[in-house]
Amino acid sequence: MIRPRLFLCSGVTVPPKDPLRSGRVVVDLATTGTDANVHVRLFDLAETFLQLLSPRQEDALEIAAYVYAADCATKRGGQWDNSETTEPWRRDMTFIIPVRDLAFWDQDEVKQLLAHVLQFLSDDTFTFEFRQDARHTPRQQYFEFSESLNWEFEGVDRVLMFSGGLDSLAGAIDTAAAGGNLVLVSHRPVSTQSSRQTDLFEQLRNTARRPMIHVPVWINKDERLGREPSQRTRSFLYATLGMVVAASVKAEGVRFFENGVVSLNLPVADEVIGARASRTTHPHALTMIGRLFARVLGREAFPVDNPYLPKTKKEVIETIVSNGGGGLIAYTCSCAHQGIFQSGTQWHCGVCSQCIDRRIAMLAAGAEVHDPDTDYVIDVFTGPRKEGYERNMAVQYVRHATELGRMSEPQFVQKFNTHITRAVRDFPRQAEAARELIRTHKRHGEAVQGVIERQLARQAGGLLNGRLAQSSMLALIGSREHLVPSWTQYAERVTVLLRAGLPIACRSHKPKDEPHLQEVCDGILKAQHDDLVREFPFMRWGSGLTKPDWSVEERTLWIELKYVRKKTDLRPISEDIAADITKYGDNGRHCLFVVYDPGHLITDEKAFSEPIGRREGMLARLIR
Repeated sequence: MIRPRLFLCSGVTVPPKDPLRSGRVVVDLATTGTDANVHVRLFDLAETFLQLLSPRQEDALEIAAYVYAADCATKRGGQWDNSETTEPWRRDMTFIIPVRDLAFWDQDEVKQLLAHVLQFLSDDTFTFEFRQDARHTPRQQYFEFSESLNWEFEGVDRVLMFSGGLDSLAGAIDTAAAGGNLVLVSHRPVSTQSSRQTDLFEQLRNTARRPMIHVPVWINKDERLGREPSQRTRSFLYATLGMVVAASVKAEGVRFFENGVVSLNLPVADEVIGARASRTTHPHALTMIGRLFARVLGREAFPVDNPYLPKTKKEVIETIVSNGGGGLIAYTCSCAHQGIFQSGTQWHCGVCSQCIDRRIAMLAAGAEVHDPDTDYVIDVFTGPRKEGYERNMAVQYVRHATELGRMSEPQFVQKFNTHITRAVRDFPRQAEAARELIRTHKRHGEAVQGVIERQLARQAGGLLNGRLAQSSMLALIGSREHLVPSWTQYAERVTVLLRAGLPIACRSHKPKDEPHLQEVCDGILKAQHDDLVREFPFMRWGSGLTKPDWSVEERTLWIELKYVRKKTDLRPISEDIAADITKYGDNGRHCLFVVYDPGHLITDEKAFSEPIGRREGMLARLIR
């Protein structure tokens, strides 16, 4: 279980018996002084920046840095806990932060908007208490400068967020090709990203030949605070940096460049729920961030947008190449494991979803000459993959993409209606925006399918003769694993365990009743699946509460156990299963019904199981 956190920022103190401390882990965060463990530095911006940076903007930067540090330091869990009704994945974080403009930040509407943005991005609970900042910290402790600002950058339309990846590079090249001057802002949490971003910027400046300035910002935390890799609030910090820079150069707003497939980030697997599918540039998140920043700056509007929402990754790469930037691709990095798994000469691990997406998009765009496979530690298509994340990611990526390519528009809407509705809620023409997003995803799916088909044809000999690693993406596809949903694979593994163990465990003494049977099964299952949780979570349906015998929420899978002891049990068991199908299906859960029938009282297994299996997301398995 993850205990709630209380973050005391900038030297704030809370008495030991204060109710805010009750049940919470207390963490001190500071950006200045001898105890500083959150580091904020800006380079390459003129001293006029200080004159334009208001106390409220300084507060916003500090709040974002504290939230980011807390996000990176607070480890997420992966299991449900019997004593709680929320997932440990969803953390509970309270901040007490001194601010310079207390009258602004202490407004209920501002605090609610701030919390709403962060909760949408991270799937966590955020609470803020602001206090008057009694410190008189010189601003120079925050900022360091190295060159004067050329005023041809004043009044640019947008400050551009520059991550060093393909999409932000394409956006910068696009903007330069349209005759715009570029103010590029980067977040640098580690030194390995710093050198890459610097090299890429220099190459971009030489290629684009437009006036441009790069504002690289170091914001990170002490390693002693802990490490959580999901970092769902990073885009809020990133956007806040953009807002501060935009205010300094009188820009109209901030612009992200992210293809629509990544921006919307539909879950590629059944277990990816909530913000586990990252929402860093989700349209609704950007809209809310823009509303908050407009209030911070005292403007009627402050756009935070993403013009690449209608594009696929393939189309992003085509934009780079068509504008003469193909040679810059080698200076970009897309890997989720930046600075962790790369060797000195290879920037891409080849196993994460970002590497898979990059490599497939390169081949789809015909740009592989700019992205040699030698840059990948593991070959995306033929390299061996470890059991667990690496294998699952390859299979689920292909499964998801091929499903998108095959779906009709009505099928797409039926499956992803909630995601599409949420994505277009802030658009003036919602129906048109929804159709465009659907078309984008279908083009992505078709492009992925085309690449996979060509790779299978190319490696047919290796597949036929067994030369390919059995755990490689192409071998897994050849064995049709991508056609089986992950929850179904998990359910079948559970069935195999119970079919092997239950008859042996009950050979001498049959369980006296269903609760006794559950205890026996629990012992068998827990030996192999420690992510299964007994009789949890509670779910409201109608006027009452219900719960499964076991759940594994990462796969939205619930398991129900039924025990046939006598012939008269068959009718009530069938009625219970019918009721469970409705209750669980209405709440988006898949369900495996395990029916223990040691006396073979169910005479026609097929007639019993098939009607259940015809219901989407439901399986029935008999054990004797």
